[in-house]
Amino acid sequence: MAIDELIKARVVGETVGGRSQQLPEAVWSEAYATGEVVQPPYDLEALASLYETNAAHKACVDAKATNIVGLGYRFVPVGDEREASAENLAVLEHLFATCNPDMTFTEVMRAVWTDVECVGNGYMELTRNSRGQLDGMYHVPATTVRVRADRKGFVQEREGQRRRFRMVGGPEEIDPESGLVQNEMLHFMKYTPMSSYYGVPDIVPAVSAVLGDKAAREYNVDFFTHNAVPRMAIIVEGGQLSEEVLEQLRHFMQSEVKGQGHKTLVLEVPGRETRVRLEKLTAGGQEDAAFLDYRRANRDEVLLVHRVPPSKVTVIENANLANSKDQDKTFREQVVRPEQRRVEYRFNRLIAEQLGIGDWAFRFNELDLSEAKEEAEVAAVYAGIGALTVDEIRGKMGLAPLG
Repeated sequence: MAIDELIKARVVGETVGGRSQQLPEAVWSEAYATGEVVQPPYDLEALASLYETNAAHKACVDAKATNIVGLGYRFVPVGDEREASAENLAVLEHLFATCNPDMTFTEVMRAVWTDVECVGNGYMELTRNSRGQLDGMYHVPATTVRVRADRKGFVQEREGQRRRFRMVGGPEEIDPESGLVQNEMLHFMKYTPMSSYYGVPDIVPAVSAVLGDKAAREYNVDFFTHNAVPRMAIIVEGGQLSEEVLEQLRHFMQSEVKGQGHKTLVLEVPGRETRVRLEKLTAGGQEDAAFLDYRRANRDEVLLVHRVPPSKVTVIENANLANSKDQDKTFREQVVRPEQRRVEYRFNRLIAEQLGIGDWAFRFNELDLSEAKEEAEVAAVYAGIGALTVDEIRGKMGLAPLG
């Protein structure tokens, strides 16, 4: 068989440049090797990147951060309000209102809690004035922090520089690089039996769903980038494409098909024995319904591990007012409130131990699902049967007693 009679296959399409497969230098490898810090159970950078990769995951993280720490805060008296010190309340309100020159306390907590939901860990730096009094609260990106193996503090590495932080209330230590007294750090984490040093985010069991959805989305984008033309092979039998025809094909596939629909390519083939045909490279057609079901199943798996109701991330399929209210109530009682109480405990301990204030307690504002009319009717029933007094009802409403 002559060489010019051989069937030849050539790839027509964009050329993708090669990429190095070297592993990047690990900035923490030396610290892990020396035992200064403990290695997290999962790659924190990879976990953080999922927040910008999957829409359902981002929506769940934002919904949880908003409802847990993003609705504001207040201070409530411990015991009898009339015995609570107005001076202590003023100290707390001033600290939390001026804790950061660039962000409100709520903004700081939203950033910290976004890290908790994304990588399982969140960090808040605490600063003190020249008198040793707490005067500042700052968000520290969780991907830049590692826990010291001796549990006496934390190490942050950023742009080749390191800073060390001590535990809240720990003995003062001088940072070897900056020469300054180490600031203190609050560490919030999601419990995991895999590590006593770090937390693990809820999304970990659904990582395969996130990656599957990303692959499906990219497949769709690639498909429509080429005007819904499937991947094809141009097969020539009984002849060989000339360089001129090959160049015409290359130009058509790269310039005419991509971004411009309804174009037709006509090939003139000399000789009766020469045949040219186009064949799809896909094994069978993609069923649209099955494709959408796959993406929906991935989304539902992400919502499942986060325990966020569909209504909270604007998914309204099969939703009605009754089941949405029930889902919101479950979300508040089983997800939001437990996390709020856990964080409140940390701040109330900080207030008592570092500020010496015990007559006021820190509270996050909660997701309000109540209806004013329904509450008034319930209060009227309780008052009518003598279960609650007027002052007790006013107390539940946040109002001062009449007496």
